[in-house]
Amino acid sequence: MKKYPHPYNSHIPIFNTDKVDSILTLDNDYFQVVEYQPNKNIFPEYFRIDHYAVEILLEGEMLCSINLHRLQAKAPCVITLLPDFVLHVDSASENCKALILAHNDKFADDLQMSDYSYRAKQAAIAYPCNELKEEQLQTTVQYFRLLQNILRQQTYNPNTHDCTLKLTCSLFHYLQGSFYELYQRQEALSRAEQLTSDFFGLVEHNYFIHKNITWYAEQLYVTPKYLANVIKKTTGKPAGSWLNDYIILRAKTLLSTSRLSVQQISDKLGFKNQSHFGTFFRRIAGKSPMAFRKHL
Repeated sequence: MKKYPHPYNSHIPIFNTDKVDSILTLDNDYFQVVEYQPNKNIFPEYFRIDHYAVEILLEGEMLCSINLHRLQAKAPCVITLLPDFVLHVDSASENCKALILAHNDKFADDLQMSDYSYRAKQAAIAYPCNELKEEQLQTTVQYFRLLQNILRQQTYNPNTHDCTLKLTCSLFHYLQGSFYELYQRQEALSRAEQLTSDFFGLVEHNYFIHKNITWYAEQLYVTPKYLANVIKKTTGKPAGSWLNDYIILRAKTLLSTSRLSVQQISDKLGFKNQSHFGTFFRRIAGKSPMAFRKHL
């Protein structure tokens, strides 16, 4: 089984620091700026994001999935990752280069950008990867470089904390303006699209507790049949299959990146017992949880 230098749920990003070009940190996991070459060997196979992260792909392209939604990220672009997102990297070109800015909840609160935070979260869920124009890329990279320089001086500059907050706030305002059309597009969703978006929002936070579509229909004030029809029409896949896929994704993530026992994972995912979890996992994944972990 693969071993990673940090335990599950530790600082974000979780990198093997031998494989990154630069990592600068402010107050432990409060704020980080990382420069690296993306490849599938840097991350655990199923990598759960604990904090907020903005990744700028400078060169190359990367095939990956975020919360089961596959995307092909091609430079220059920005990828937004939110807490509890699960990243799976399938492949990356040899010339891939990226910058990542990551921060925790405390930093997000200190930014005091409540309107930005809400709208950005909704847009990130719907559109996690967005193309950058060349001038937008240049401006964004200048922000990153300035943040790197500020962090390098933190040992003798007492204003590093405030400078980092204000500059990051400015960067996020800039990106919000760059993707203004995204916010408008999100606000102009049809009823079916909005219901689908709301369904996935609920699933991502409740799939390990509620595994029946009836509960989700009740929360969305529609009938189970209507919700099932809408999800099948907008995504091409039954709502029940999406629920199963989210549970399996979380199970694979825990099996890949944690030291929890299969029993503990079964409990964490809300199964009645380990046997029930094993049967479910084998039916969806084609092998037992232990077999999956053994062959990582």
